[in-house]
Amino acid sequence: MSTTTTGRGGPLAGIRVIELGQYISGPFAAKLLADLGADVVKVESPGGDPMRRWEGGGDSSPQFAAYNRNKRAVTLDLKTEAGLADLLALARDADVLIENFRPGVAARLGFGRDTLAELNPRLITCSLTGFGPTGPLAARPSYDTVISAIGGMYSQVVPADVLRPLGPAFSDLLSGMSAAQAVLAALHARGDGPGEHIEVSMVGSLIDFLTEAASTYLETGQVAGPDSRPRRAQAYACEGSDGGAFVIHMSVPEKFWIGLLEVLERPDLAADPRFATREARVRNYDELDAELKAITARHPRAHWLARLEAHDIPHGPLNTVAELFDDPQIASMGLVEELERADGSTVRVPVHSTSFSRSGRPVYRAAPGLGEGNAELLSTAGEPRSTADEGIHA
Repeated sequence: MSTTTTGRGGPLAGIRVIELGQYISGPFAAKLLADLGADVVKVESPGGDPMRRWEGGGDSSPQFAAYNRNKRAVTLDLKTEAGLADLLALARDADVLIENFRPGVAARLGFGRDTLAELNPRLITCSLTGFGPTGPLAARPSYDTVISAIGGMYSQVVPADVLRPLGPAFSDLLSGMSAAQAVLAALHARGDGPGEHIEVSMVGSLIDFLTEAASTYLETGQVAGPDSRPRRAQAYACEGSDGGAFVIHMSVPEKFWIGLLEVLERPDLAADPRFATREARVRNYDELDAELKAITARHPRAHWLARLEAHDIPHGPLNTVAELFDDPQIASMGLVEELERADGSTVRVPVHSTSFSRSGRPVYRAAPGLGEGNAELLSTAGEPRSTADEGIHA
């Protein structure tokens, strides 16, 4: 059994994390810790994380690579004695174990919290599930679309006339962030003592994120929708004559509204009773939105961005992902690195945006190949056999 660390640097250097996850939530939580320098060992079934094959390009699709960089990877059949023994050996020397199985699966396979705590009292364990360990929906398969609907997220981003799931994997990503945050807190609390068990639910993470909408409803009974936040924040999306989209955010200071009227060369709108005060603009958001769109359609986006900049109005281009990395600000921040894969090819990846003055940023590496770390990290080798999906959450 190897107990060496990877020497990548970063504030979590020397912390080893065992990850048993598939798809997004668990792998993303572990990736966030790996981005901070933790030595993450990803444990996969012999067939690998299904996300490896999403694009049909071998064992590392772009989607898999996005959530699994900076890790080492081993394959174990956890339904065999040898596979379970290897996992327990890894856990004996680890600081953290993250899994996103359905409730009860880890215990049934032989590595529940009680077993792991007896083996390694300092081990922090984190179970990431859809709905938590109890309740009428606890045993359901929990994928992002389902949780984003039940957890209220889609009600905040899906317009009534566009009845379909939209956007990124909200509940997967937010629960992964919640899990990583909880692990960091547990590492701090552990000190020289024992570790603890963490329960993170995808639906609870969404409610944490929707704190403004949830708190407003519980206090006042007001139900927020997709335009509630933009209306209150006085945020607008416009389009220039060239089709280039951009946003304006006026918030509370009246100076931004006055400056915007100068940008638009429409001082007459200041006297319009529909827009004379911030409260009026909130009430008449749709009318002002229509006015802004009609005016901005007369000139290209660059014209408006230059004028907004000159008048110090909060604004920005509505970048596509393709435009994002050509944006001068983003390009200046060093947020993209080129990494070499095991086969010698290279890939460009976004890197963690947080910097640390003393510990620095860890050395990055590409997502591992299937079973790439077996020889280095495993002390036993059982005969793997095909196993059914044990209900790991997305």
